Amino acid sequence: MAIPKYYVRPDGLHETIIKINGKRKAFRGKTDREVWEKVKNYRADVAAGKTETFENAAHAWWNEIEPTLAANTHRGYNPAYERAVAEFGEMDVASITARDIERYINQFAKTYAKKTVVTQRQIIRQILNKAQREGYIAYNPAEAVLLPKNLPQKKRRAPSPDQIKKIKAGLSDDFGLFAFLIYYTGCRRGEVEGLKYEDIDRKAKRIRIQRSVYNVSTKPEIKEPKTEAGIRSVPLLDALAAALPNKKRGFIFSDDGGKTPTPDWKITRQYEDYQKRTGVTVTPHEIRHGYATALHEAGVDYKTAQQLLGHAQLSTTMDIYTDILDNTIDDAAAKMGKSF
Repeated sequence: MAIPKYYVRPDGLHETIIKINGKRKAFRGKTDREVWEKVKNYRADVAAGKTETFENAAHAWWNEIEPTLAANTHRGYNPAYERAVAEFGEMDVASITARDIERYINQFAKTYAKKTVVTQRQIIRQILNKAQREGYIAYNPAEAVLLPKNLPQKKRRAPSPDQIKKIKAGLSDDFGLFAFLIYYTGCRRGEVEGLKYEDIDRKAKRIRIQRSVYNVSTKPEIKEPKTEAGIRSVPLLDALAAALPNKKRGFIFSDDGGKTPTPDWKITRQYEDYQKRTGVTVTPHEIRHGYATALHEAGVDYKTAQQLLGHAQLSTTMDIYTDILDNTIDDAAAKMGKSF
């Protein structure tokens, strides 16, 4: 039996890919020895008539879908994928029942908000869909699993006035322009990573949003936004125009003089360091909601806000505006409580 070749992934895990019964399978672990044990156990399972472990089905699904994910989607899917493997990894996919999944989701829902629970169930369902397509199971048990009732809905959080001050003051930081750009354009993180100086029209006072960074696990991959609504122009506000370097070409955030964008994993590390230096605690996505809040406070209508934020559905914009209004009412109630 030939010993497979191993390589170390960017995330530090060791991996090998082998072909069994005409199908390529990826095995991962912290060491070559751990990977080899998984290979031997899998081969033994196949010889004994077992079908496929959830872990191997999950790895096959992840290898297929990961290159297609946008930066924000990857950040939501990756922990959900890892949690699913931790829960069901060694189980044969044919032995997993709807009750197993339902029990796990119900327990999971006691700790996490509705959106995270929905994503977790979705990941399990997609992994088992992959196993079903490959003939390991005849029916996907996750399809029968319903979400628990009355799940807590996490409200969208926007930067507080104090956080906005820190974002503006943090412009002098080496990485301060990243958060500053999101706040003054409402761009998604991947869209900011994909911005070029050529997208800035100083005469027309516009910034053209037309690409996003995908495939965050290895090297950056540039694609158009997921929907047509993502391709748009936003105003180039005076404060941002003054902050942007007056260059003509290349990616704004780049390690090679503008030829390629900075890898997303490095952006994450740089942003975390920036937070420690400046005291900014909000995430890039929450900063984007700060832009939405500014639109609401400026009296911008739903339809215009939808276009500026790049939402495919008007309902998404309306939901955000509703959350902003709810937060405003909560703030007013807190102030009234101190006054009465």
